[in-house]
This record gives sequence, structure tokens and C-alpha cells, in this order.
Amino acid sequence: MHTRTTPVLIVGAGLGGLSTALFLGLHGVPALVAERHPGTSLEPKARGQMPAAMEALRAAGLERAFLDAAPPGRPEMTIAIAESVTGRVFHSITEAMPDFARYSPAPTGMVSQERAEPLLAARAAELGADIRFSTRLESFTDGPDGVTAVLRDLTTGEAYEVEAAYLVGADGHRGGIREAAGIGAHGRGTIGESTSLLFEADLDLALDGAAVQMHYLQNPALPGGSGAFVSTDTPGRFVAAVEARAPRDEEGAREIVRLVTGLPELEVKLLGATTWSTACRVADRFSSGRVHLVGDAAHVMPPTGGQGGNSALMDGHHLAWKLAAVVRGQAGPGLLDSHDAERRPFAECLVEQQYANMVHRMSPHLADDTVADRIDPARLLFGYRCPAGAFVPEPTAPSDDALFEDPAAPSGRPGTRAPHVPLAGGSTRDLYGRGFVLLTDDEGRRSAAERAAERLGVPVAVPALAGDWAAAHGVTPSGAVLVRPDGLIAWRERAQGDPAEVERALRVVLDR
Repeated sequence: MHTRTTPVLIVGAGLGGLSTALFLGLHGVPALVAERHPGTSLEPKARGQMPAAMEALRAAGLERAFLDAAPPGRPEMTIAIAESVTGRVFHSITEAMPDFARYSPAPTGMVSQERAEPLLAARAAELGADIRFSTRLESFTDGPDGVTAVLRDLTTGEAYEVEAAYLVGADGHRGGIREAAGIGAHGRGTIGESTSLLFEADLDLALDGAAVQMHYLQNPALPGGSGAFVSTDTPGRFVAAVEARAPRDEEGAREIVRLVTGLPELEVKLLGATTWSTACRVADRFSSGRVHLVGDAAHVMPPTGGQGGNSALMDGHHLAWKLAAVVRGQAGPGLLDSHDAERRPFAECLVEQQYANMVHRMSPHLADDTVADRIDPARLLFGYRCPAGAFVPEPTAPSDDALFEDPAAPSGRPGTRAPHVPLAGGSTRDLYGRGFVLLTDDEGRRSAAERAAERLGVPVAVPALAGDWAAAHGVTPSGAVLVRPDGLIAWRERAQGDPAEVERALRVVLDR
């Protein structure tokens, strides 16, 4: 058995794994990606990219490609709770994606996993990733000096050994890395199973010109009394989903599609069927030793709300710069402890929000006092406060320890998302993605940041700022704000102070 080495081994080439590989490559670290399937997903699921995800994709050079890959039609997703696609509508959720322009300079993407994964894979490969499909993880050992894994090429049957500094488990909720790493899970567990029927039909009138249409159905004629319908990235192609006990024979499946659409005479061409579980589950830890979890390996949630794919992509974005900094010797291993501290509290909340959406839209019979109050989407997506992690914390009053804040009035405190402030020709958010950024108008701190970057071997950009950036970050123009590569605030000083604090803050964040 021959052996090869790689800085980071990623198992799973879904949204989480490919995102991690992409952003590792952006930070100069090539990864080996092993995926047991012969290619990327053919399922038109995990629809849409929120502006924060599009900001990350913009930094990686993929924003334009994602916008071009969107399905034709108005850039909107119409969502309705209805009896059928063409039947009685009980409630309309929205006629368009929310306008988040005050929180981000990036648009909302409309691409599903079917088209997103090939785009991520191609760009990751350009940045140095070695992506191996039809390759299965047989076993791994997590040791003090690295991870030793055995992979098998499913095409040739050949097994070989891989030595890596770190292993990223992106193998989904059915993968075995989480359990093999000794990490448990908690949550509501499996709620039910569904069958998705991919089909082609003439439903142009049902789409009504929007790029994407989603229906959550409440209809006693359907198996289990509920279902869902969604358009795909391909015109004339759709998905109908109902409970798993739905008929799988072709004629029975066609009848299900006709019930879902409300068109008893509809001509239906079936393309495939997939059975999947709806679950609420979060790993007890997102890291153990040299193993780190992203995507469905870390958290599984109902699809209602569209945040499963976004959170997987952002897991990779937030983890990759940390792994790269440690691998390249720019940071100590303690930096990686922040992956669990920062991402798990958000995942805990997000899973329950998706469940609350499911109860409201599809399963009102599950309503009880354990269902979370739904959080305003802007607060949920832009107002998260990391309770702990790779930043220099500030003292806060017990009354100010909420997990979310109003992004329309950002606090600017460390551990929160650096706010979007329009600048001449762009936004402060356009400055982030590749290295640390120091926002300041103070020349002493600007010089100190450049010296600290040279001493620590860490890129720190100190851009010239034109515009009122300070107030939104809770500082004066003579103050300073250090922003991490992933756009989170690492440290700030409200007014003029000791320039050496910049280097001290970097050392705290980087575990140096």
C-alpha cells in the first residue's frame, strides 16, 4: 500500500467539503478531497445562496458564475402554503427574496446544489485541490502528529494510505466520521422520511415567470396529508415530495405528481426517485483532536427555510482560513478550538428555526411549546454574536448576552459580523475574504499593523478608507477595528490608543 501526504484530507464533496477545499485553496493550502460517489450531486436541492454566502463566493471569484447559473425568470422565489400547485392557496409566505441590501453589498443567489457543486469543484481544483470521486474512506486514525487514513479507489479497487495534518468530515448525516471520532449528537432526531420524485412536465403557467417556485402542501389526499413542490434549475423539470410510504411504481408516482400539481390529466415524465430523512440533529462537538466537522456531518435540519446548504458552505468558509493559518505556521493549534465555539451555537439555533418553519408551513399538527419563536431573517442571518471564539472579547452586561443583535443597529463588538458600510466604489465587506484587515484612520496604527504583519508572517491589509465607516463599528475615526479573513470582527479599540495593541490582538486571535 503506497502512502501520500496532504495538509488537509476532506471526506465528502458536497457543499461543505467543496467549500472547505475552495477556501483552503484561496488561502494557499491544497487539500485532497475524497468522495465515494462518481460525481457531484444530481439532486436539485439546497436551493439559494444568502448574501453572506455570495460575499464569500465573490472573494473566491465565483459570484458571477453563480449568478449566471441561476434558473431563468425573475430573480424571485415564490413560496406558498396551498392545497396543490394550482389549487387553493392558504397563505403566501413571500413574493420575492427579502431585500438585504442594507446588510450586504452582495445579491441573493438562486442556484441549487445540482449546479453549485460543479462550480465549487472546478474553482477548488483551479486553486490546487485534488478531488477524487469514486473514492471511499475505509478507516482513519487520529494521532498526536496527524491523521492516517485509508482510501479505496472504487473504480480500480486499489487501497492506499493518506497522511494528513487534519481531517475534515464532510460526509453528510449518513457518514461515519463523526461517530468514529467519538462525537455524539443530540436533537429531535429523525422526524420522518420523504420521497422526492423528479419529473418533467409542461408547468410554465404554474411558475408564473418567477425563477423558483416552492409550494408547501396541506392536502388530505396526499400520503400523510402533506407534501412539497419545487422547481429546479432546468426549465420544465420539477420535484414533488411526499411521505416515504408514497408509491414508488411508475403509475403510482405519476398519480402523486398529479395530486401535488392539482392537474389530474397532466402528462408526466418521471426521471427518478429519492428517499431521504427529515431530522433535527447537531453534533455534540464540531471538533475532536485533528478532526473537524462541516455541513450535514455537523448539523442536520429540515429544508424549510433554505439554510442547510448555506450553513454548509459557510462552515467551510469560516473553518478554512483557520486550518490554513495553522498548516502554514501562522497560527497555533488553539485557533482551531474556535470552530466548535463559534459555529455550534449558531447551528443549534438554525436547526430549531428550520424546524419552526416546517411546523408553520407543513406540519401544524406538531405545534407545541417546544417550537422556537421564529427569528426575523435579517437578525438570524446577519446578527449572530459568537459567544466565544477567536477574537478579543469585550466586557458585556448580563442583559446584553443575547445570541443575536439587530443588524440594522450593529454593535461592532468582537465576535460579530463586520457591518456593511458603503464606500466609494464598493463596501467595507468587499475588503474581506483573503486576509486580516485593519480599519483605521490613525497613521500610528497603520504603521503598527504593517510591522506586526511582517513579524508574524500574517497578511494584514490596511486600506485607505473614504467614507463614514467608524460609527457603524462603534469606534471613532482615530480608533481601530481588526477584521478576520472571514469578515468577523476580531478586535477593536474605540479611540486612539497604544499602536502595539494591534499585534497583541493578532497574537490572541492566532494563538501565538
